[in-house]
Amino acid sequence: MTRELAEEVGMHFGDGFLSEKRYEYRLKGNPKDEKEYYQSYIKPLFKKLFNIEINLKDFKTSYGFELKSRAIWEFKTKVIGIKSGNKYNLYVPETIKVNSIEILSAFIRGLFDTDGTICFKSKYGYKNYYPTIEITLFSKKVIKEVMEILNMLGFEPKVSTTRGYERISLNGISRFKKYEQLIGWSSPKNLNKVNEWKIQYPELNNGECNSVAEYATVARTTGVRFPPFTLSKKRKK
Repeated sequence: MTRELAEEVGMHFGDGFLSEKRYEYRLKGNPKDEKEYYQSYIKPLFKKLFNIEINLKDFKTSYGFELKSRAIWEFKTKVIGIKSGNKYNLYVPETIKVNSIEILSAFIRGLFDTDGTICFKSKYGYKNYYPTIEITLFSKKVIKEVMEILNMLGFEPKVSTTRGYERISLNGISRFKKYEQLIGWSSPKNLNKVNEWKIQYPELNNGECNSVAEYATVARTTGVRFPPFTLSKKRKK
């Protein structure tokens, strides 16, 4: 297992589907904001991993590729250990559950880049200020296993149930900073959101925070030593 392969397995668990009988594999994302991700990152990754040129194209409601390959199908099912068929019955293969921060982080990155979201909520009187990284999955077993991985990585994630589906959330600046340093993003869509937030709140990236509590939490969880704390803005009452 390599970092690149672990990330591809994460993508598989996010936007991928492996048929049971026809040696087919599909990976498709949102045509509105993920084309660049597929063109600039996923296509070269598949060339590096499997030495194939994937044919990216628009489908009715998605963008990505479909391929038929017995070699890739058997590699995924028999070597990596991914269960084919219905995603409700998926589980994280043992080949991912290794004592390696690099492998676990890469798997989470691929999973959250394809099927997760990152948003910045208005909070504490600041617009689009509070970071939240979330993912909702079909398989309750995968949710449980991803929770275990995130706990192992020190995130202390929250889980909630909405309309019968379970959602994992990483809330707050301290978890966001840790995610950026430990896992990061390969998706241009997510990187653009992060960069826009950094431009809007440069003090959070220059060692300044909007509250003593936020400063202390970020410093404690990331281990980063910031310059002396200063309040960048007065809070609105």
